[in-house]
Amino acid sequence: MRGRTFPLLFLLCALVAAVAQEPYFPQGVLDDDAQGDLFRSNWYSKHLKALEEPSLFQMARASSAESYRFVWLRTFHHPVIVRVDIKANASGELTTKLSSGAGGYEPGKLIENTSRPLTQRQTEKFLATIQRLQFWELPTHETPETVGCDGSQWIIEGIKDGKYHVVDRWTPAKGAIHDLGLTFIFGLAQMRIPKDQIY
Repeated sequence: MRGRTFPLLFLLCALVAAVAQEPYFPQGVLDDDAQGDLFRSNWYSKHLKALEEPSLFQMARASSAESYRFVWLRTFHHPVIVRVDIKANASGELTTKLSSGAGGYEPGKLIENTSRPLTQRQTEKFLATIQRLQFWELPTHETPETVGCDGSQWIIEGIKDGKYHVVDRWTPAKGAIHDLGLTFIFGLAQMRIPKDQIY
């Protein structure tokens, strides 16, 4: 009887710990296939957690905050996160993060974490881009899905007025998510990234 107690307690503790973690994504939103959805959710969540990011999905359920986040997971290069939080005075705050790992492998540790204010004009321009590219109307994933081994995931999340939306694309060479991702990286964060690392 004693021999069975430890494994049972271990399993129970692991289950409680898993339930206690804040989910980053609604169940079933990232893939129509349950296994694919779980794989993506675990993969993206691992990087978000390593970069010490909040769950926008949970924030949307608990407040009327407005925020947008770009998660860039390149197979062989450092994971990047750029987040814009909209303030009550119509200005914004920009947060840029980088971890030491690689997007297709382990996230590593947080090695860059900077925040700076955006002017009201910069914020308005960014929100106009969100509206022009119809972010809130874009499907979460494409049908049929575009997948590959060496490339990158471009994941953009948004919350506003209690609503949550996420759009996920594999190595987009053009289109709304490509344009919006470049807006985060260069237009706002002004990151210096070599051309051969943009994919």
